[in-house]
Amino acid sequence: MSTGKASISGDEIRAPVRRELGLVEEELARIFSADIALVSAIGRHLTAVKGKRARPILVLLCARLGEPDPASAVKVAAAVELIHTATLLHDDSIDRSHLRRGLPTINRLWNDQVSVIMGDHLFCTAFRLLHDAGLFEIASVFSRSSDRLTFGEMFQMDLRGQMDVSEETYTEMIRLKTAALFAASCEAGSLAGRLSSEHLLKLSKYGEHIGIAFQMIDDVLDIVGDEETMGKPTGNDLRDGRITLPVIVALRNAGDTEARRMIDIISSRGTVDSDFKDVIDFVESNGGISYTRDRAADLAVKARACVEGFGPSPARRSLILLTERLVSRRE
Repeated sequence: MSTGKASISGDEIRAPVRRELGLVEEELARIFSADIALVSAIGRHLTAVKGKRARPILVLLCARLGEPDPASAVKVAAAVELIHTATLLHDDSIDRSHLRRGLPTINRLWNDQVSVIMGDHLFCTAFRLLHDAGLFEIASVFSRSSDRLTFGEMFQMDLRGQMDVSEETYTEMIRLKTAALFAASCEAGSLAGRLSSEHLLKLSKYGEHIGIAFQMIDDVLDIVGDEETMGKPTGNDLRDGRITLPVIVALRNAGDTEARRMIDIISSRGTVDSDFKDVIDFVESNGGISYTRDRAADLAVKARACVEGFGPSPARRSLILLTERLVSRRE
């Protein structure tokens, strides 16, 4: 699977759609500007807290595999970034997070009410953007995926505090919570590129595979990641009572006495900070980190297989490079 390179840069992956991504940024800047001072101020902050734009990149790369209308593809890419940003605003308020990508969150700068309402505004704006462009089938794709991801969030909340979550339950939860929007981005890009239904299904499955792998690596980094590199605190899942795959595996592999001691530490949220080093050592020594990275790597291989049947092109190459970069990321 390796390209033989020591590392794959984001610029290399974005190269085939760099121009379109510039147009997406212009579209987002237009949307974030408003006559209402509060909305405009939040928009400026969201522009400063610029993320990786993974989902818009997927839309544009998948569209490039076909014969897209560039203007429509840009609107679809902007719409999915608005949906994703809306979910982040909601998540930050639900989780009481105060730092994202190295900058204060909207709920920290203003309050939870403002963050939630702004998230609602961005959701509505995304679908209005698609409706006004006449992209009704793509709007339906994002509507279904939004339903799945909110169901996934509720699924995660229902599991909060449970120490006996199975790997299968965890995987199903993140398939909904995270992978749904990755898959929808690829499906929407396929529609924008006027690809066949067979190709659409393959790209949708590609998106699901990398979405699950992305969340698995995210859960690894929440335990062993570097806070400065990530731009947010680590250990949030454990402090909030969320048991992720690295911990599930470590508890499964550990002896009964050691597992019970760790469950007591994790369950007692007030002691998680002081005992976090013990948790890290426990998860690493019982194979939780290595197993999760291996599972993500397997999914990356499956994702690559989904695009092997497409003819050679810069967009296909970027989709393959993305599967490799995914499993080695540190932020």
